[in-house]
Amino acid sequence: MNRRHLLSLGLAAAAGAQKNEVFELAVCPWTPEHPRHDHAQIFPLSGDRLMLIWCEYYLREPSRVFRNPYSEGGSGDQAACQISGKISRDRGRTWSGTFTVQENIGADNVKHCNLLRLASGEILLFFTVRDFKKHESQIWFKRSKDECETWTKPEPLTSEPGFWLTNADRALLHRSGRILLPGYWSPKIWAEGEHFIAFTFYSDDQGRTWKRSSKPMDLPKRGAEEPAVVELKDGSLLAVLRSSLGKIYAAKSRDRGETWSPPEATPLVAPASQPALKRIPGTDQLVVLYNNTYKPDESHGGVRNPLTSAISNDEGKTWRNIKNIEDRAGYDSAYPAMAFSGGEALITYYQRSRAMSRDTWLMLKIYPVDWFSRA
Repeated sequence: MNRRHLLSLGLAAAAGAQKNEVFELAVCPWTPEHPRHDHAQIFPLSGDRLMLIWCEYYLREPSRVFRNPYSEGGSGDQAACQISGKISRDRGRTWSGTFTVQENIGADNVKHCNLLRLASGEILLFFTVRDFKKHESQIWFKRSKDECETWTKPEPLTSEPGFWLTNADRALLHRSGRILLPGYWSPKIWAEGEHFIAFTFYSDDQGRTWKRSSKPMDLPKRGAEEPAVVELKDGSLLAVLRSSLGKIYAAKSRDRGETWSPPEATPLVAPASQPALKRIPGTDQLVVLYNNTYKPDESHGGVRNPLTSAISNDEGKTWRNIKNIEDRAGYDSAYPAMAFSGGEALITYYQRSRAMSRDTWLMLKIYPVDWFSRA
């Protein structure tokens, strides 16, 4: 699949989709120079602008500029990556050229971008800095007081040994003013001793000091991974978790992330892949996005297709109206993120042909918010 084909695919889909109240675009197409795109967030800026930030991989070796998406030696998780951005002034229909939000300051890469606006208007950016040979990943953050035009010097949130991780589009501001950043940790990565526990980092002083959950979340096999957290109507928190057990698991916190209940299986079947969880603004509805499939005899529980939504009207006790965002045979569509703007839901996710070698492009779909509850 070459650059021209991917671009025409996105534009053609967008032109036809608007008639069905769904907009679709390959917002970050595959190119030889930037062979992988993932872990995105769409964030509102002043002046009715939206900023897309995502993990944009790039080349260090001249010989790789002649690759195609199906060549051997694709871009694995340890490949060089920075956090890049684009701006839209028309609610996500068209996007600017690319600019750099965070340079690569890691031995391998920087990943997992999280933007959060505080009550003061200040914006925080969280990201991970990774060194796979040392089995080390640390979470860093920086601040902007001018709508992401300039930033303070990045500083570490974590420093202890191990693989400290978060995922894109995870940070949230509790009604109390507490900053919450869901995270997870393992002493090793891709080696004996790998096992993840999940928790929340939290700050009550605008991010000057941080604590983490004294009672985290854990599960069998690879552990509790990739938590997504939402505030419930009573101020408590609901987390959904990636597991290796064939289901999305859920846990609750009644003390704003300081302790968590033991995770329990939801009815939502899933492989080992990331769920996303948000509340539709101004409603009683929660939306979860996940890969609705499980094949226990396959690696990681099977392919990451379809990408599916479900809604809850009872604060996550039950889920209904299961609908596919993407169901493309022979492809993975995963690591979704969701933002709301002007009565619409903007969903990003990576996509790749499973004949490809780890390379991906970034898709954007836009739905009216009532689409999730339609029969």
